[in-house]
Amino acid sequence: MAVTISGDGTITGISAGGLPNGSVTADDLASTLDISGKTVTLPSDVGGITTGKVLQVVQNTYSTSTSVGGASYTDTGLSATITPSSTSSKVLVLVHQPMTHRMNTTSDRLNLTRLVRNSTEILSSRTLTQPTDADIQYDSTYMGHTYLDSPATTSATTYKTQFYIDGTSSDLYAQWGGGTSTMILMEIGA
Repeated sequence: MAVTISGDGTITGISAGGLPNGSVTADDLASTLDISGKTVTLPSDVGGITTGKVLQVVQNTYSTSTSVGGASYTDTGLSATITPSSTSSKVLVLVHQPMTHRMNTTSDRLNLTRLVRNSTEILSSRTLTQPTDADIQYDSTYMGHTYLDSPATTSATTYKTQFYIDGTSSDLYAQWGGGTSTMILMEIGA
C-alpha cells in the first residue's frame, strides 16, 4: 500500500511498526491516551520491578466480642481467606485487633495471641498484665500482627487469630465493647 499525505495533514498507508524507532516522541502525543476496549501488554519488568507486585487484596472485619478464661487457645472470631494465584506467591498478613483484659486477682497474668494458617501456628506473641490490687480492673490494648507468609499453595487458605490467658481468675476479650478487628491479606507475586 502506498503512503499518502493528504492536504489536511493526515497520513495513510503506514503499517504497524512502519515508523523508525524514535520518530514519535512524547511531545507528539496527546495529553491523554484513550485505550478503551483495547488490550495493553506491558513488559514483565515495568519500572525495573520484576517481583513484589501486589496481585490481590482481601480484607475482613469482625466486631463480635469473644472471650477466653483459661489456658487453651480459642478463636477470636477474626479470620480471612485468600486463594493465591501461584505456589510461589507470598501472603502479607496485617492484623489490628482490640484486646481487653479483665482482672480480679493480684497475680500477674500472661496473655498469648497467635496467628494461624489453616491449622498451623505461624506467629505468636506474649504480653504480661500486672494488676496492682484485687479489685476488678480492665486493661485495654491492641494486638497487631504483621507477617509475610509463604503458603506454597493455590488452594483457598484461611488465616485467623487465637488467644489464651494463663489463669482462671481473669478473662481476656477480643472486640470487647463493640471494637472492630481487621485482617488484611495481600498476595505478593514472586
